[in-house]
Amino acid sequence: MRTLIFGVDGLSFRVLHPMMQAGYLPNFQALAHNGVEAVLESRYPPLTPPGWMSLITGLKPAKHGVYDFWEYDEQGADRLMTHRKGGKAIWNLLSDYGKRVIVVNVPLTYPPDPVNGIVVSGIQGTSERGNFTYPNEFREELLAHVPDYRIDVDVTSVVQGKLSPAQAAVQLIEKRTALMRYLLNEKDWDFAFIAFCAADYLQHLMWEEVLALEPQVVRYFRLLDEALGQAHAALGTDGSLFVVSDHGFQGARVKFAINQYLFCRKWLYSSQHLKHRTLLHSLGKGMLNRLGLLEHGRAIKLRLLHPPEQPLTRQTPYLTRAQQMTAGVSVASWSCSSAAFADLCITRALSTQQMDDLRGELLELTDPINGHKLVDAIYGTEVFGQGPFQPREEHLLLLPTDGYTFTPVLGQPWLWDRERRLFGTHQIDGVLYACGPSIKAGIKGPPAEIYDVVPTVLRTMNLPLPDNLDGRVIEDIFIPRTSVAPERETAQTTVARKLKKLLES
Repeated sequence: MRTLIFGVDGLSFRVLHPMMQAGYLPNFQALAHNGVEAVLESRYPPLTPPGWMSLITGLKPAKHGVYDFWEYDEQGADRLMTHRKGGKAIWNLLSDYGKRVIVVNVPLTYPPDPVNGIVVSGIQGTSERGNFTYPNEFREELLAHVPDYRIDVDVTSVVQGKLSPAQAAVQLIEKRTALMRYLLNEKDWDFAFIAFCAADYLQHLMWEEVLALEPQVVRYFRLLDEALGQAHAALGTDGSLFVVSDHGFQGARVKFAINQYLFCRKWLYSSQHLKHRTLLHSLGKGMLNRLGLLEHGRAIKLRLLHPPEQPLTRQTPYLTRAQQMTAGVSVASWSCSSAAFADLCITRALSTQQMDDLRGELLELTDPINGHKLVDAIYGTEVFGQGPFQPREEHLLLLPTDGYTFTPVLGQPWLWDRERRLFGTHQIDGVLYACGPSIKAGIKGPPAEIYDVVPTVLRTMNLPLPDNLDGRVIEDIFIPRTSVAPERETAQTTVARKLKKLLES
């Protein structure tokens, strides 16, 4: 029985439900009527790289090793993180089980894994000019059937004014859907994972237009709905379909300068090097990538990491040696602004009382204009799980209340930055739809976690579950059955299964 995962970066019920009610999304509406609709929570944090990696592996970051778009070595230098460090993606597991797989555009899948099937890499990897497919020779076949195929939005044309953001998103989904049709209808497969990522791009830039259901953005979501319908038709009536997103979305008007606050309160560890690294992140490597300037990033990095004698800005504060010895908290990632979280790294050991004081202080932060709480929840390092890639330092992960986000900038005189327009930021409540012969119809399921997708899909396919998964089977979505649910696979059963496969071959 076939299984298909239809992934959408940043898909949110805050967008889907109004468009469904307006009649723009008949295939999503049919899916809600014939299957299960539920919130898919992405909390730790609600950010694209760890979200997608947890979604495709069933593991927390401590086991797959992906926390952000970027990572740092001991000297503070950074590099693009494009692949997981540990664990297996669901298509690796299914290939081991002898299933034929198709994977298209899932983020951070470059270089593409060798699988029993076809992989087309997604964003945060090479361009269309590189070897972005497995097998390598499929690249030419792809471009022959879908000329001018793109991995990501053509931001260069947007910056040059040749395309609007909505037009660029439409252009991208048209090519993606053409490739999806070709693969699903012309290739043999048991499992397919097709991802669409331009919704995230549109919602960041045009959140007010999305909420207003303006035609230019509605067109993209209608094309997404059509792609869903085509995928469901290729799957067939006896297959199982899952729609998932790596996080949700919200609108915000207020950014809180978390680094500036921590510095003023004497919590922030800093140095001249941190100043330059923070400025580098203020440029935003993701932004450079989308502007088509990533190839210039090394020159920029060298200048910032080896700066001239004069400070790059007089407003950037310096801590005294005494302050450097007593302060112990830092926030380095620019991702916190667009993804609505702050990951505080405790770089020097704090006592239990100091940690409690810091938590309490942050939880008491309120907007001076309206008295609303800034921080909705604070989590400790344990939420990243246990594994070979868990952080060495303690962390506090801050999630803001709706309408707020953080910025890591240092050196400005303000803490609260207010925008006139709503801008789009990430939010924890992603989307889950499930439909198939073994799945209930027309119900609202309980909230699930992003790690739960892999074990639930394996349960749908009647395959054993690896014993290292952090997620669980979402049993509430299934029609009750008399047979026993798949057991978690142990090392012994793995060896026995592979031995049996060798003997049968």
